[in-house]
Amino acid sequence: MDLRKPSGMFFTLLGFIVAATGLVNPSARAPLTDLNVNLYAGAGMLIFGGLLLWLAHRASR
Repeated sequence: MDLRKPSGMFFTLLGFIVAATGLVNPSARAPLTDLNVNLYAGAGMLIFGGLLLWLAHRASR
C-alpha cells in the first residue's frame, strides 16, 4: 500500500482542524509573537496533505 494516501488524509484532516481552530479562536496566539500560529500551521498541513493526496492519485493512474 502506498503510504502517501493515508498520510495525506491524516495531514489534511489535522490541518483542517488546526486551521479551523485558528479561525475560530484567533486570540489564542503564541506568547512571543503576534502571529496566529494555528492558522499558518494548519494551512501548511493542508497544503502538504493535499500534495501527498495528489501524488498518490497521480501514482495510481
